[in-house]
Amino acid sequence: PDMFVTSLVAGGLTYYNEFVALGGVASQIWMDGRGIAAGTTAIALLTGFRLNASYGRYNEGRKMVGAVNTTSRNLATNSLMWVTMPKDRERMLVLIKAFSVALTFHLNKKGNYNGVRRCDPNFDEQMYAEYRAEMGDVFRGSHERDDNEDFVRVCAWFRNGDNVPLGVATLMRGIIARNNDQKDALNRELELHVQKLVSSLGGCERIQKTPIPTCFTRHTSRLLFVWSNMLPFAIYPVCGPLFTLPATIGISYSIMGIEDMGVQLEEPFNILPLRQYSDGVYDGVDFIASAYS
Repeated sequence: PDMFVTSLVAGGLTYYNEFVALGGVASQIWMDGRGIAAGTTAIALLTGFRLNASYGRYNEGRKMVGAVNTTSRNLATNSLMWVTMPKDRERMLVLIKAFSVALTFHLNKKGNYNGVRRCDPNFDEQMYAEYRAEMGDVFRGSHERDDNEDFVRVCAWFRNGDNVPLGVATLMRGIIARNNDQKDALNRELELHVQKLVSSLGGCERIQKTPIPTCFTRHTSRLLFVWSNMLPFAIYPVCGPLFTLPATIGISYSIMGIEDMGVQLEEPFNILPLRQYSDGVYDGVDFIASAYS
């Protein structure tokens, strides 16, 4: 809409100056380009700061999700070495994979299913069905799924809107607490990996729940809109009737595109490939288990 209004202003200005003003009815409308030069510098700095702040959030979110991937692999390896009970060892590996799936749905309400629309009246049921199906793949082979207490528990947590990744981490800690036959130092190392998972979860939640203040975003958008609509009046004396419209569109598109990138990057978990990270954890844990055996 902003680009359409800007193009309409540039086209209307060109038509007025060439067909109305030249007919002697009125004088041409334009402004000295030096008047908008200072504003252009301020707009550039403000837009750059906006993009830099948004990319900082995106980069931090990417690092947090990547840390989950690395920590999950380390925890899987150490669990195979140090968890003494075979049943607890298998359960720990399943919970590590379940944590990554739960984190995906926790950070992105669509679970990275971009084809689903939140305005759909059956949105919650669709997401629960997708979540249950993915968790079913994780718990496949771990006895019978519907009879598995952990599977029933993580599905109930999701249905109730609870913090599922935190719950899965608590189940991991329960396994470590029952690992009494192992040395305390090794159990503390396992606990340290779980702490890293919870720390990454907390960092992701901080990014998700503390967006850039809306007053800053709105102010930037409004200034860009005003500046773009003033631009044709400043460049008309230089560009003339033939190039005022295309020059206005090109310059406005470049600046508004930077602002739009900032808007997209502000919510990193809507554009990060969380499903690929989750699949990476799933495949990595399975490979570690097969290689270890």
